[in-house]
Amino acid sequence: MRVALCMAFFIEADLLLMDEPTNHLDFPSVLWLENRLRSYRGSFLLVTHDRELLKNVCTGVLMIDELQIKYYNVIFPEFEKKRDIEQKKKYEEIEKFCKRHEHSDPCTQIGRQRLDKKAWADNYHQKLVALQSKFTFPPPVALSIPEGCDPATPQSEISLINLQDVTFSYNLATGHYIFQTPISFNVRLATRVGVMGPNGAGKSTFLKLLTHKLTATSGTVTQHPNFKLAYFGQHSTAELDMEATPMSFMQESFPKYNVGQLRQHLGKTGIVGTIADTRIKGLSYSQRSCVIFAKLTLESPHLLILDEPTNFLDLESVDSLISACNKYKGALLLVSHNRDFLKKCARQFLSIVPGRFEIYDELKTAEKATYTFIQEMEAGAKISGKTAILENPGGGSVHSSQKVGATTTTTTATTTAVAPVIIAAKTTPTTTTTTTTTTTTTPENTTSTDTPTPASENDFEVNEKIQSKFSEDGRWYNAVIRGIKGDLYNVYYSDYGNSEFVPISSLRKFTPKDTVKGKPNQSGQKQQYNNRNNTSSQRSSNNKLDR
Repeated sequence: MRVALCMAFFIEADLLLMDEPTNHLDFPSVLWLENRLRSYRGSFLLVTHDRELLKNVCTGVLMIDELQIKYYNVIFPEFEKKRDIEQKKKYEEIEKFCKRHEHSDPCTQIGRQRLDKKAWADNYHQKLVALQSKFTFPPPVALSIPEGCDPATPQSEISLINLQDVTFSYNLATGHYIFQTPISFNVRLATRVGVMGPNGAGKSTFLKLLTHKLTATSGTVTQHPNFKLAYFGQHSTAELDMEATPMSFMQESFPKYNVGQLRQHLGKTGIVGTIADTRIKGLSYSQRSCVIFAKLTLESPHLLILDEPTNFLDLESVDSLISACNKYKGALLLVSHNRDFLKKCARQFLSIVPGRFEIYDELKTAEKATYTFIQEMEAGAKISGKTAILENPGGGSVHSSQKVGATTTTTTATTTAVAPVIIAAKTTPTTTTTTTTTTTTTPENTTSTDTPTPASENDFEVNEKIQSKFSEDGRWYNAVIRGIKGDLYNVYYSDYGNSEFVPISSLRKFTPKDTVKGKPNQSGQKQQYNNRNNTSSQRSSNNKLDR
């Protein structure tokens, strides 16, 4: 997709046509596309479900409705307001017309007009009702309190899946790790987290570790014995039998339900009438997605994982999904490049970039931490394409822990059986494992301990490359000055993505001969979390998250 977009922009066409260009793009690519469209000198026509993109780049809207094209010479938010007012006004006028000619003869011209107008009003009303209930989740069944837990533990605090000190590599022989620094993440019933990160950083790997589609290289993965899991993946629609129909697919998935119940539920997701009996290969990608959602929402899960669910959904369907997710009472993990979807559905945001695994309470903060080139551009730094890839963790760089030949771990695993996993809200007995691992890591920190040269206030400038003494370990690391606030300097450790405020006594001039190795661990800036016993614990250097 990115190569196709680059080719399209390279020829600088007078008219550029784009149909859902954000599908399969990560967030940096969406930002790049948005900036290119803002400065595009020609004209373009854009079809997309990304409301933020429409709001930021379009100056007019074409609406196709009732076999007609209507042009609105306004920005997208104004279009939505104007369209809603027009449709509401038209509906009220039709209602008055139908009431005024309630007893007109259908054979007359007025009678035929009344029938046509009433059909439009009925369709408009049904559409509003359908959008409100298109994706609905019944409340999940209450879970039992696991053994060893306080019987007074509220349902919202019950742990569903708990990753503790997990590392993962697809091939240990190469020394290439997706997660070499151990990660910990506790999914409770009240968890509502949006997952962010560039393509290839490990988002899908993380989800597969949670769903036991992958086995951790080391660490412990435990889960509640009775919880139900529903997973919508980027390629879930490709797993459908193209020769089956939506009805036969639902009957095979839920044999205990009768035909009427399944047909009614399919209708809620927009699969109505003859569409329910049409072979899936004849459906649009949006309709195929609705079939998957029909399966996920028939029996409510305790944990719902959505991996790019807005791909192939239209704007109205995305709005319906947002509404359903906000009403959903279980745990929710979202992976999406759709900023509007993440902002409205998630309460916290997990940032996964090579070498870092951190959680934030605000989307904007998570974006800056995940895609560091945003913070650098806002600070006025000059960013080149090469710099964005080589130096920014969120711009496609490879962390030292992922390079071939990096320090690997020695693991000893003990395997025991635990409860079955339930995928897509359908009970499927499966044997999974909990892994307990002892890890030994070879130390890698060797730092320069040279005495710093005394500095005065006029020695340093914003965007100057310097060396800074990290407050946590007192060692010197390569850094860049991003700003000055009073007597403190905001420094950014360019090799590792950390930043902090330090006094001038902790700065020294950069000299190429200095060798600085190892990674500063900024544990002091990470959030604190309380466990069930209300004891305060702070995430340590292995990036533990307990949500």
